[in-house]
Amino acid sequence: MKKIVIILLGIFFLTGCVKVNDLTLDEISNYINENNVNINTYRKGYSFYMPKGFAIEKAGSNYVIFSTDSTNYYLYLDFISYRTGKKLEHSFNDDAYYKKEIDNNGNFGYIDIKLWKNNQYLIEIMYNYAKIEVMVDKDMMNKVLINSINILKSIQYNDAIIDELLESDSLDYTEEVFDMFKDALDNSNTLEHENDNIINEDKTEIMDTNDTDYLN
Repeated sequence: MKKIVIILLGIFFLTGCVKVNDLTLDEISNYINENNVNINTYRKGYSFYMPKGFAIEKAGSNYVIFSTDSTNYYLYLDFISYRTGKKLEHSFNDDAYYKKEIDNNGNFGYIDIKLWKNNQYLIEIMYNYAKIEVMVDKDMMNKVLINSINILKSIQYNDAIIDELLESDSLDYTEEVFDMFKDALDNSNTLEHENDNIINEDKTEIMDTNDTDYLN
């Protein structure tokens, strides 16, 4: 059954003929085990696949804020855990709408979806030493999850450059919790936050080679 779902997802990404909302969250989450997205965006220390229709609103040495379809995606990359090989722990709430631990050949992560107070859903997905958080309406949940999986599983790190950033203390965060929702204070589409001290824009060039898109 799993192989059939993955084949259907592959067909969808290439042709758009499978309806995203007809898939279950478990079926979508299993797609993280497949390596079939092409990198098209390059930054200092890492590169990744950015889906068609996405725009980068802000970016720093270890975070990117995307926008598409009136939705913001907050991507954070944990270079320290990546270089130390630390396995990040996560505690799920009993009332989570959807929760799943990921273990793909030793690459750990999780998907945690919660109903928020504004009747939207907070999608939090961590994988490949990076995390994406999105606040979204229920009817967009499947599409957002597929987009997030494609971004996270495509990330490739440049060890030498990351080591330079860590040694020079050039990152936009400390080991404290990095708040990806700083600029969305008092916005009903995002979380409340605790730390206001972020966002130093990195002017590193972003290159998009316009490779084949996997989600329209």
